[in-house]
Amino acid sequence: MFETLLKYFQDSPLSLWGPFFVLLLCGLGLPVPEDIVLVAAGALGSIDGHSWVQVSVLMYAGVMAGDSMIFLAGRFLGQRLMATHWFQRYLSLAKQAKVEAQFERFGSMVLFVGRFLPGLRAPIFFTAGSLKTRYLKFFLFDGLAALVSVPFFVWLGQWLWLKFQDDITELDRALSRTHSYSRQVAGLIVGVLLLTILIRIRRRRAQRRESGQDS
Repeated sequence: MFETLLKYFQDSPLSLWGPFFVLLLCGLGLPVPEDIVLVAAGALGSIDGHSWVQVSVLMYAGVMAGDSMIFLAGRFLGQRLMATHWFQRYLSLAKQAKVEAQFERFGSMVLFVGRFLPGLRAPIFFTAGSLKTRYLKFFLFDGLAALVSVPFFVWLGQWLWLKFQDDITELDRALSRTHSYSRQVAGLIVGVLLLTILIRIRRRRAQRRESGQDS
């Protein structure tokens, strides 16, 4: 996928706008890994002489626009779509209930953590919209998570291109290794966040019980 994106957009008038529109299509359901698109955008930015900041800002806009489309689809079409057999093949009733349970348990922090959960990000954002979560709250939590992931993968793309450049075979190998490591690190971050949230929730419940017993 990385090589394909470079092939189509390198030396093209679209250049960075190509990955930007791909990110928008990801919000409409295109099954392309977002992080690979961001790495490709970083490489294309390096080829065209754009700074890491310039590329990150444009890709951040694309990511947030794509995520917003998923959220707004849930807001305006959620209840009707969730009832259809077609949608339930993609997001089963059991999975819908699981996502809603996570919202009840962890609240808005699910929106932050969801960005680091491949395969669950879109269902989480869609469900947030269907549950009538405020758009500003969604944008805040998802936007904070994107501020972590987007600049990192853009930087990774620029670093890989500067190191390997036209050696696509070696670049793909390095990308596979670093991509695997980044997934592991992201999983660790998510695990720590979930554990922290769970501990805080249990402490609050314990404090409420104690205050209830005192009264």
